[in-house]
Amino acid sequence: MKAMEKIRATLQNMQEYQLLFDRLEWIAMFIAFAVSVQSPNIRWLTGTLILLKTLDVLLINNIITWGTFFYVFISFYDLLTILLILKRQESAEVIAKLNIPIVSRFAKKSAKFYKLTSNEIAIVLIYSASILLNIASIIERLIRKWTEYNPMYIYNIYSPSKFAMAMMILLVLCAVVINGTRNLYQDRTNRLSCNK
Repeated sequence: MKAMEKIRATLQNMQEYQLLFDRLEWIAMFIAFAVSVQSPNIRWLTGTLILLKTLDVLLINNIITWGTFFYVFISFYDLLTILLILKRQESAEVIAKLNIPIVSRFAKKSAKFYKLTSNEIAIVLIYSASILLNIASIIERLIRKWTEYNPMYIYNIYSPSKFAMAMMILLVLCAVVINGTRNLYQDRTNRLSCNK
């Protein structure tokens, strides 16, 4: 019994740290956005991630009460994040055509000088792992609900795994900030003007 209480206390602590890291991740995105002024490509990536993280931070307290649908929603959210990263050029082209004063000009530059970075691939892989964890959690939850077997394997590793994924994304965003300040994300126009 003491072991289960200890596990529950650890999971509760992980959930509290997850909320903290969500906010740290959000702050890192704003910093990455600010220091990558030389690259419309990275500014569009970080701007997209800021928008998605804002929705996450605003909605998570309500969504967490949805039971099984929480995992479904979070999986769709993770998939949306992946698609917006991989289809970033197309989404920027669509927004550029809307003629929204500042945003469309920003989107047009991003669409013109699109380049998939290794950091984006890392983010896509982390979110893909998150989707797999969510699916495994749904399956385990359905097994508990529809059978007498009561597995708690995924349930017990869910919060620590999500915490680890948040840490990895935070580290990737730190890499974006560092690379942005070192001008490693210069776009082609900036490189051409630097070579003249």
